[in-house]
Amino acid sequence: MKATRLFTLLALLLMAGGVTMQAQEYESYFGTDSTRLNVLQYCIDWVTTGYMEINTADTVHVNGHDYLHATPRGFFFENAELYFREETSTGRLYRYFPMIDEEEVLLCDMTLTVGDTFYHIDSWGMAHPSVVESVSFENGRKVIRFALPYLPWHDALTFREGIFPNNFPIGYLDYYDCENNLLCEYKDGEQVFENPEYNTCYIDETSVQEQDLQHVSLYPNPAKGKVIIEGIQPAEVQLYNAFGQLVKTVRGTNEVDLSGLVEGVYLLRITDAEGKVYTNKITIR
Repeated sequence: MKATRLFTLLALLLMAGGVTMQAQEYESYFGTDSTRLNVLQYCIDWVTTGYMEINTADTVHVNGHDYLHATPRGFFFENAELYFREETSTGRLYRYFPMIDEEEVLLCDMTLTVGDTFYHIDSWGMAHPSVVESVSFENGRKVIRFALPYLPWHDALTFREGIFPNNFPIGYLDYYDCENNLLCEYKDGEQVFENPEYNTCYIDETSVQEQDLQHVSLYPNPAKGKVIIEGIQPAEVQLYNAFGQLVKTVRGTNEVDLSGLVEGVYLLRITDAEGKVYTNKITIR
């Protein structure tokens, strides 16, 4: 009888343990009261920092779901209607942007494992696949890293438990040739994340002096062998690959030798004698 009771008790404990495991949840992407996201918007002819504020009490019911309303500031769609919701049981984060979305879009999924493919939907409705390269834990948070950028000139995607994705949490991926990255996240006024790729929470257009490219051109583009910069006399030219790695630097010339570089999309960062900075993309064939 005692053995039967013991086994019954053990079974109940195991069942309780199983229920606990099933009920385990991921950390929320949002603060108890408020969330703020500082986002870098980097385009061909300007760079600036925008931000979003999300008040947890500001909820709306749309298409059968309860969403948090976000207020964008500093972007071309400032004051647009933008909504987010999460599933803490799966770590999934969704965006609903009535301006472009017919249905909600999945931005993050913490249940993914190595080899899984995640599809981003851009502002044109195109799906961009990224494959999970590694899953690890940092400071108690689950971290999912992807093998390659979903677009060749964007940073590789990273998901962090409780933190918005590093690539444009608002949702646009390639609008007007812009890249958007999460700089910092704040919950209830406390900073909980700073992107290690930038180590800053604010980048001002005037601080980097990104200039109008109206009179600056690259020829030929696409290029093979070399590219010629027209419109200014460069003091220094830096060439970055799709992973953000500096692959070549030349000084005092408007011709850049491309021999030895693999085909793909590169970023040319040109500094003139006055310290003004120009950027443009070039495709190597």
